[in-house]
Amino acid sequence: MLTVLLPSPSRCFRCHRATQQHKVCQKCRRNINLKHAWIATYYQETAKDLLHKYKFERAKAASGPISLSLDVVLPDLPNEIIVTHIPTANKRVRTRGYDQSKVIAKKLAKRRGWQHQTLLMRKGGSRQVGSGRTERFKQIETALIPVNTNIIKKAHILIIDDVTTTGATLEAAAKILKSKGAKNVEAAVFAQAVD
Repeated sequence: MLTVLLPSPSRCFRCHRATQQHKVCQKCRRNINLKHAWIATYYQETAKDLLHKYKFERAKAASGPISLSLDVVLPDLPNEIIVTHIPTANKRVRTRGYDQSKVIAKKLAKRRGWQHQTLLMRKGGSRQVGSGRTERFKQIETALIPVNTNIIKKAHILIIDDVTTTGATLEAAAKILKSKGAKNVEAAVFAQAVD
């Protein structure tokens, strides 16, 4: 699998307004703790197929092109950045044999020479498929728990996820990390679902 997908246009991941360098627009920034959210591609066709194989057919090798796509869309960032990931529910990790976002985050961190740390854990196993933004935010905000809080304080953190729909999970994760003293929180996601 040597697929490299072209980056999606630069826009606010939340409201989809065009922005420079994948910045979260000023209007959305008032409500969330993310400055940038780089999205590699849309969740359709090749990306959708690649993620399906990675997550449901145990094609772990798909993490290579996925992490490469994130590397392509990301600009130069500080060397001291800490890469973390949105944790997958424990039940799905047991079924799959790996946490897909963690594998992607570790590969990206290694590729860039950055440090990877698990900074969030998930309790429970609620599914967010089919839920709206408000419901998703409430579900995930209570499901994510910060860990390694001594590392979070004053850190520049890059959150990695495989796919985003409403952005609620990224918003909740950023809010938790900022509440524990993170200096700056950014995000990078392989694919974003489109309407």
